[in-house]
Amino acid sequence: MLTTSPGLHQAAATYQFTSFSQFVFHRSNRLYLYTAAVVLTISWLVFKSFYPHPNIIFDSYYYIIGAVNHARVGPWPIGYSWFLRLVHVCSSSAYAVLVVQYLIINLALLYFFFTLRYWFGFHKITSIVLFLFLLLNPIFLFMSNLILSDILFTTLSLLWFTQLIWLIFRPAPYMLFTHALLLLAVFTVRYNALYYPVVGTLAFLLSRQKKGIVIAGIALQLVVLGSFIAYTTHAMQKDYGVASFSPFGSWKMASNALYIYENVYRNDSSAVPPRFQALDNRVRAYFNGPHYKVDVLTNDATWGSFYMWMQPSPLIQHMFSIYGKDRMNLNFVKFAPISPLYGDYGTYIIKKHPGAFLRYFIVPNIMRYMNPPQEVLVDAYNPFSLQRDTIGGPAIRWYQLTTLRVHHSLINFRTQLFIIYPALSTFVHYFFVLSCICFYCLKSFRRLSPALFYSLLAVTVLWLADFAFNITASSPVLRYQLFIMTIEIAFALVFTQYILESTAAKETGASSVK
Repeated sequence: MLTTSPGLHQAAATYQFTSFSQFVFHRSNRLYLYTAAVVLTISWLVFKSFYPHPNIIFDSYYYIIGAVNHARVGPWPIGYSWFLRLVHVCSSSAYAVLVVQYLIINLALLYFFFTLRYWFGFHKITSIVLFLFLLLNPIFLFMSNLILSDILFTTLSLLWFTQLIWLIFRPAPYMLFTHALLLLAVFTVRYNALYYPVVGTLAFLLSRQKKGIVIAGIALQLVVLGSFIAYTTHAMQKDYGVASFSPFGSWKMASNALYIYENVYRNDSSAVPPRFQALDNRVRAYFNGPHYKVDVLTNDATWGSFYMWMQPSPLIQHMFSIYGKDRMNLNFVKFAPISPLYGDYGTYIIKKHPGAFLRYFIVPNIMRYMNPPQEVLVDAYNPFSLQRDTIGGPAIRWYQLTTLRVHHSLINFRTQLFIIYPALSTFVHYFFVLSCICFYCLKSFRRLSPALFYSLLAVTVLWLADFAFNITASSPVLRYQLFIMTIEIAFALVFTQYILESTAAKETGASSVK
């Protein structure tokens, strides 16, 4: 049973301030606001004086092509292409995209920071540590300079989760719609948000609202996402002739399966379904011959998706055998139609060899999740080299680009800076996990208000869902973890503060009894 104590946390801020805006602009927070405004502005101006050009990689060109062509669907979720087009209405400069990305991520971080200070009763040291992590973390600067969906996804995810905190503490009917819209927005940018409704459902169930509103909130999020999935599937059918929500996801499923299949296919002599026979024969022939051996932890150019992108892959060769060879790394006209076969084939292999999937995919992926590769952040070539071909042409014309190059010393500085980030990520992951475990095992939640406990429960479920999704279906890399690492460092500090307060309260109580 949860009880409250005057000595420990309830939503203390609500007793002192009539509104959140009054709290944010109170003198106790002005220093944070002024410091953020000055430091963020100076940081950006100095950064852009050294790195004046955007960073663009393989994925970026396809996002830009989607924006140029007014695409309804594409290889990746279409939301970021829509975002690029929206910014382009106001300015045709790539610099405008970078400024908007830097602005929205920092506004989201500050909204998140002040929300936590408002509801969780941060000590001064807790506030300072979190503020410095959010404000001075160079990864947000460098990621804002990339024309990629990561900053937009992180921004929308932070807004979505901050909204859930408000939903638990101070629910209002309008949040049914703002929550659904934020969920839709983040889902259009990256399909990792597929598990977000689980956390959203929990937040609605824990909120103090009428049953009808709770049911409506849960149902609306499902209706909105279901409608977008139906829209995307229909558009994919009309544009590419395949009724598939995510061809990319189907290819990824097959690629994940081949990482394990190489280790078990020799001992599997059972017949495969006729539909998979030709593909399976090609896969076995590939593994039987001389080939480049890879596993989930191999640091190749694909970072965990070798069989999707590298030309020797039997998946690519099988596609070529049906639709003809292609010089393009990703010709979606051929990529999409074969995806249902690949998705079903990958699912078939994984279901047939669950033990191997655990050993050769999930376990290594846990290691990758806890120690994520830096990927594009240590790539010294592609982000600084403008692709001048049919793929790069639309980007060059759309943004009037002439070069992406900077001095090699600046590229080397960037590489050296992010070499330490896997270790930092590992520390943050373990800090969160250990503080969370201690918080529950020591029952530090007993003296918290119900809303505080429920919000921490939602954080725990969010982390578990993110962990499960990433180790079973994704290829974790550092830029994919910006959102969850921000959540981790913030709530690891919350858990630690509450553990220390609870321990101190117990010691004080024991002393008074004596």
